[in-house]
This record gives sequence, structure tokens and C-alpha cells, in this order.
Amino acid sequence: MHYVEFVWFILSEEDKASPTSIEYWFRCMDIDGDGYISIFEMEMFYNDQLERMKRNGMEPLPFVDCLCQVLDMVRPREKDKVGLHDIKTCGFSANFFNSFFNLDKFLMNEQRDPFSKDEEDEDTGNEWDKFARLEYGLLVASEQASDESADEGQSEDYNDDLDETELLALNTAHS
Repeated sequence: MHYVEFVWFILSEEDKASPTSIEYWFRCMDIDGDGYISIFEMEMFYNDQLERMKRNGMEPLPFVDCLCQVLDMVRPREKDKVGLHDIKTCGFSANFFNSFFNLDKFLMNEQRDPFSKDEEDEDTGNEWDKFARLEYGLLVASEQASDESADEGQSEDYNDDLDETELLALNTAHS
């Protein structure tokens, strides 16, 4: 995977509600390319989730229960297959795709009411914005911790009691 492809993947993974990411994940699940995600295709991807649950020692949710949940969320026009339009208009595209691709987010959805929209989600922007803010916060915290450990690790020869004239001279010498 090249850098540009990686960036598009991360954007699609973190914001499964954008039209581009919905189309990306839909193409991933529409294995036969017929323009619909069949129950068979959903079960194929869900089996991977079941394996992850078992490896983590979790009680797996049977596929039939998951299927009922996702079909209730999406409300497809045809009862035994889901079209791209169905997912784009349902308002729960992230929950739908996380049910098949992202176990952590799937389990978070299982812990709360999938039909409720958090006020916090509406106030803080889309999933990509939240992801970027979180990652930026982690980066800043990491840099601060790194700076603090560097300050603590300075040698005893370093004299931080320089007066203003000495500091100015050092700053001029480095410029």
C-alpha cells in the first residue's frame, strides 16, 4: 500500500459516514460486484468478526442477531440485500460497516443504543475531525513528555542559571 492509498484508507476507516468512505466500504463488501451486499456477503465478513471475538475470549453475537440489527438500521428497499443508496440514506453507515470490519467500534456500538445520536457527536464534527483531534492531542502529550524527560536528563555540567547577557550571547551565536 502506498502513502496516498494509506491516507485514503485511514480517512475511510475513521469517518465511515462520508460519501467517499461509504462507497469504499461498499465496494469492499460487494464481492460479486452486483451493486448489492447480500446476506451471504454480510455473513462472510461477520465470520471474521466472530473469529476475533473468540480469540479475545468474548461471547459472540450470533450472525442472525447482527443481521436483524443491521437490517433494522439500514432499512433496505429489498429485504435480503442492501444497496449503496440504502446505506447512504440510513444515517448509520458507520455502525453498519463497523459491524463487519472494526471489532472495537462494533463492540462500542453494542454497548449503546445504535439508534441514538449523541449530542456530543453533533457538536464536535465528523468522525475524522474527532480522530484528528485525538491524534494531535496524543502527539502534543508525547512531545511534552519527551521534552520533560530531556530536561531531566541534562548533564550536571549544564548551568541553567545563565544571566540575560549570557543567554543573549548564546542566542546570537546560534543565529
